[in-house]
Amino acid sequence: MSYHDRSFDPQERHALQSAEREAKWHPRSLLQQLGFQLGQSVLDLGCGTGFWTLPLAEIVGVVGKVWALDVSPEMLEALVERKPPTQVQPLLSELPRIDLPEASVDSIWGAFVIHEVEPLEDLIVEMQRVLRPGGYLAILDWRPDAAHDAGPPFAHRLASDAIIRHLQAAGFQQVSQTWQNEDAYLVEANCYGEKGSGE
Repeated sequence: MSYHDRSFDPQERHALQSAEREAKWHPRSLLQQLGFQLGQSVLDLGCGTGFWTLPLAEIVGVVGKVWALDVSPEMLEALVERKPPTQVQPLLSELPRIDLPEASVDSIWGAFVIHEVEPLEDLIVEMQRVLRPGGYLAILDWRPDAAHDAGPPFAHRLASDAIIRHLQAAGFQQVSQTWQNEDAYLVEANCYGEKGSGE
């Protein structure tokens, strides 16, 4: 199964910026409680139209950078139409490949995208590759036992413990589920160890 068999339909992209979605997830408030900081370089994995990208840009400020990655040109065009600040850099990349150099970002944010990508192991290897030593990773995704049916088919969803096992197997540390509500969960992790220059 390819990424596009599971990925969000770009034709539905306007729903991603709805007031209802804003009220449900409170993106600025949620992100401000996590490990993103002023001046960081952050990868927004599966950025869509920028629902999480723009709050991330506020957090890292003009001295930081947000790589807004999506597999869909239509999604990135919609993001550009919103006139994001200069620290936002759209990036078209076909997951699980992340088209960035090794050890090039401080943090990764992946909201509602992990369940779409197969094989998951390849994506985790790529996330580890682009993170700098000491880098921070946060994954927000749908619970397979969610109370509501909004989101992807239940059969496509991944339990948090499966993601935790994959991250630990890849060498991520301090991996844990740190939050959940009735529909989603948050997994956080850190990437330690020395890395080569990638040359």
